[in-house]
Amino acid sequence: MITPRRRQRDTFLPWIYILVDFLSTFFMLKAVFWFRFSSGFFESPLGETDYPVYFKVFSIVPFIVIFFMRFYGLYRPSRLYSFGTEIGSVCKAVTASTVIVMALTFFVRSFTFSRTFVVLAGIAVAASVSLGRYLFGLIVMEIDKKRGSQRNILIIGCDENARKLARFYRRNPRFSTRVEGYLDDSLRSGERVEGVPVLGPTALFPEIIRERREIHEVVLALQGQPEEKVLKMVYECEKGLVSFRWIADIFGLIASRMSVSYFGGVPVLSFADSPLADWENRVLKRTVDILVSSAALVLFLPLFLVLAIAVKCDSRGPVFYRQQRIGEDGKRFYLIKFRTMQAGAETATGPVWAKENDERRTKLGIILRRNNLDELPQFWNVFVGDMSLVGPRPERPFFVSQFKEDVPRYMARHAIRSGITGWAQVNGLRGNTSIEERTKYDLYYIENWSLWLDFKILCRTVFQTFSKTQPNAY
Repeated sequence: MITPRRRQRDTFLPWIYILVDFLSTFFMLKAVFWFRFSSGFFESPLGETDYPVYFKVFSIVPFIVIFFMRFYGLYRPSRLYSFGTEIGSVCKAVTASTVIVMALTFFVRSFTFSRTFVVLAGIAVAASVSLGRYLFGLIVMEIDKKRGSQRNILIIGCDENARKLARFYRRNPRFSTRVEGYLDDSLRSGERVEGVPVLGPTALFPEIIRERREIHEVVLALQGQPEEKVLKMVYECEKGLVSFRWIADIFGLIASRMSVSYFGGVPVLSFADSPLADWENRVLKRTVDILVSSAALVLFLPLFLVLAIAVKCDSRGPVFYRQQRIGEDGKRFYLIKFRTMQAGAETATGPVWAKENDERRTKLGIILRRNNLDELPQFWNVFVGDMSLVGPRPERPFFVSQFKEDVPRYMARHAIRSGITGWAQVNGLRGNTSIEERTKYDLYYIENWSLWLDFKILCRTVFQTFSKTQPNAY
């Protein structure tokens, strides 16, 4: 799972890289133009009327370069590159861009571009973009250290692969990843391997995960471990919102929806990232949330006023009910609803589920809950960023503390923003229903997210609301 600071960084950083690449390409094209036609090093056949043709190309080429950079995955923070690998991808992108530009100029019959200029520009742009990325990478490294956006990992086991992994991260600081330590039964506590301390035996794993909150990721390097033991490690990590990966053993654990990353030649397996791990999809989903929630708040404002007056007249107490919930990354926020129960309904009982024919409901509250009208103020939660239109429904801290101990992978549903509605809810899993089944549906949604799936869920929610086919809506 991605930490909040890391997620903010990974959402913002690609836009800066796009700007850096654009400026590097644009100004290098102008520099090469000067070198070819104005410096005096080459004979210049150009006249004043030819300059505007080149300048028009200068405004198009950076966008073509950025397109191919995106094609080769250079704006995906989730993909980790060594600098050498990054240069190779940059050269491929610039080469493809050069070929496209030359193909486009073929259609400009009235003008012939200098082949010397095109070749020099391609080489210079590749060098300029690579240098710009290298220098900007150094700046990002320093900012990560000061801001606390570094990714700290714990390695379980200390075999050759584990040491190679630690060595790789030490030699590639641009990944902003630091190995906190090893857990190994054959080494003494305090001993250092590849500059990394041994924190103790593997039996200390649950304790270290609970106490050392600075650990963001665990990598299992021990091979041939019983499946039950591995699953317990996964559950411990997810309860603490810690990512879990393990070094691939092709004759060991086999699982579906896995991804493989290579770090210094070491194949490392992890659960496949949600499509929402990509910054473009997060921006797209958030944009839709803002547009729809702002429109809904304006559209439903008269209804809000009518319902607010009705709630106030129906029973004593506040109009709105603010309840603390657990959202993305375990962050607490206050979910807003129209009040549908008597004031102080849980004073005597503490947190409990609503039930059919619940005596705590007000007369108006019965109508509001059956028609989901009490949920309308949550459009404000969506607008300010606490929630999304679609996602796993958030629960109260009291229940989350129970479920994360009893329900496998329950905390994994907090990897994205909570929603007003979700895949579990439109499939009848709302209210006092099986948490295990609800978690399965939530994880399916996270792993298979798309705008189309969001649209489908929203349409089914509206249809069920108006057709009164909402199981467990009380």
